[in-house]
Order: sequence, then structure tokens, then C-alpha cells
Amino acid sequence: MKQPELFDNALWEELVGKASELQGDPAACEHLVYRFLRQYLPALLAARTQEDRERVWRALWSYLTAPVTRAKPFGLSYSSADDLIAEIQKELGRLGYHPQE
Repeated sequence: MKQPELFDNALWEELVGKASELQGDPAACEHLVYRFLRQYLPALLAARTQEDRERVWRALWSYLTAPVTRAKPFGLSYSSADDLIAEIQKELGRLGYHPQE
């Protein structure tokens, strides 16, 4: 896994932009990618156990489904959040992130 590729904004913005509820909203995509790359991805990389990784995924899911606020310009349905997390996990695997190693 190449660290620079893993933290590539463009890669994640493209992936996030495919989420049905985020299509056509570049500000929301940018906000989500910023949050993911600065908070959730580092937490995943630092997680030592499966329980720790599951905690990070649950926190991300909660963030994705939380209502819109002035500080958070989007809110996803539960199913869209599930789908987006599955796509993120798939992309992380493609990039060589294998948490069980």
C-alpha cells in the first residue's frame, strides 16, 4: 500500500461523488473526503484489532447518517451509508489495505 495514493483527495472525491445522494454536490463530497482523510482513515490505519476497526466503521456510518447541520452539508440514508462504506472498503482493499495483516 502506497501511503500517498491512499491519501489522494482526487481518488476519494471520485469514489464519494458516485454516491447517489452526493452526486452533483461537490461541496459535500469535498467535506466528506476531508473528514475521511483526516479522521477516519488515520484511525483505521492505527487500529490494532478487528474490534477497533469495527468501531471506526460504526463511527463513520454514524457521521454519514447524521442530519445536515451548518458544519456538515449532507446527510445520507442508512442504505446509502452502507453502500458508500462498502465501496470505501473495496477501494481500500484494491489499494492494498489489509487490516488482518
